[in-house]
Amino acid sequence: MKKLTIKDLMNIGIFAALYFVCVGIGTLIGALVMHSGHMFLAPVFAALISGTVYMVLVAKTKKFGAITLVGVLMATFFLLSGHFFFAFIPSLVCGVLADVVAKMKHYQSNTVNLISYIIFSFGNLGPIILMWVMEEAYVQRLIEKGKDATYIANVMVPFNTNTVLFYLVTISIAALIGGLFGQHLMKKHFVKAGMI
Repeated sequence: MKKLTIKDLMNIGIFAALYFVCVGIGTLIGALVMHSGHMFLAPVFAALISGTVYMVLVAKTKKFGAITLVGVLMATFFLLSGHFFFAFIPSLVCGVLADVVAKMKHYQSNTVNLISYIIFSFGNLGPIILMWVMEEAYVQRLIEKGKDATYIANVMVPFNTNTVLFYLVTISIAALIGGLFGQHLMKKHFVKAGMI
């Protein structure tokens, strides 16, 4: 197995930063669509617009560990941004799983890389899953920050079958579209320009 080089780590850092920006934009778009501070749609829009960054990262490195490291960096961000420890886990787990899947075809298969990206995109559910598994603690944290009952009711994402199915379907579709678009751009521009 080829090891990551210093150049690879630098590329990973750059693409992790770009991915972080895409997630931030996705969160902003989701908030604007919901007309509130609600993060309900943030993972969906993040999956939709981050595909190009993900696909170019995979194509440029083609080594195990690159996807995992981006997942670790996103997980660390969730942890350091004031969420409980559990918010760290989904990004970490999805990053490793996505890396394992892409490695099965040596990062060369467009189809397998798409599946990898779909898996990776579920990592952004960390803060929302936290609301589900630690609801009381999450609400208490908001109260300690001075948030009132109206705000809390507005930002909490309900845990029910419909919500879970919604995320399974919409994130998968958004990641598929975003990944396909990323592969198209990569082939049309990056490969032709000799960047990959």
